[in-house]
Amino acid sequence: MCTYVGLDPGGIGGFGWAILSGETLPLKLVGRGIADHARGAYEAAVRCAGNAKINAVGIDAPLFWIPAGDRRADNTVRRAITHLGAHGGTVGAVNALRGACLIQGIIAAMICQRRLPKGLSITEAHPKALLWLVGKATPAHRPGGVALIHLSEYIVGDKVQGASDHERDASLAAFTAFAMESQLSGWRDLYALEIGAITPLDPPPGYWMPLSPSPDPNSKQS
Repeated sequence: MCTYVGLDPGGIGGFGWAILSGETLPLKLVGRGIADHARGAYEAAVRCAGNAKINAVGIDAPLFWIPAGDRRADNTVRRAITHLGAHGGTVGAVNALRGACLIQGIIAAMICQRRLPKGLSITEAHPKALLWLVGKATPAHRPGGVALIHLSEYIVGDKVQGASDHERDASLAAFTAFAMESQLSGWRDLYALEIGAITPLDPPPGYWMPLSPSPDPNSKQS
């Protein structure tokens, strides 16, 4: 049975984690919770996974940067969801973001690479954008109103009921890890769009989303 970790970095009392298992959809939510920091979320997730091999990790935070401007991956996602009615600010520019998500996300990824088997696949995830792309968020039903219990095509189990937004986003990050590892139909690695991306991760992360990676011809990325 395959096991996937999802992490939703935030501040104290706001770092969500989740464990999904399965080989086909829907995946089972094995466990979920809230931690105060990257180490706490990682350790809670690994305890929950037990002796199961962790196949891949998804993290709802930027895991790579560019020297200037906006990432092509973000431009691609932003254009796709604004066509569906989302606000463009749903996908922020990484060079304009600040706070715990930026720091704790990359720390969590580095902990995973140091402590889990070498070569572990890690993908950046964007749960709120994902909700738009899979049709669960709409102009009349914004991401904040989409609970984990509404995602039974993808995630099931008795722990789904009552999940917080942080735990929902962590679960969707784990689902993104599954999509990456299983090469789920319609999903693409948007990291491939970047030129000169900077990341401390080795191997570098993916950025898997259910859309074709068509770069913005007007992008001024350097």
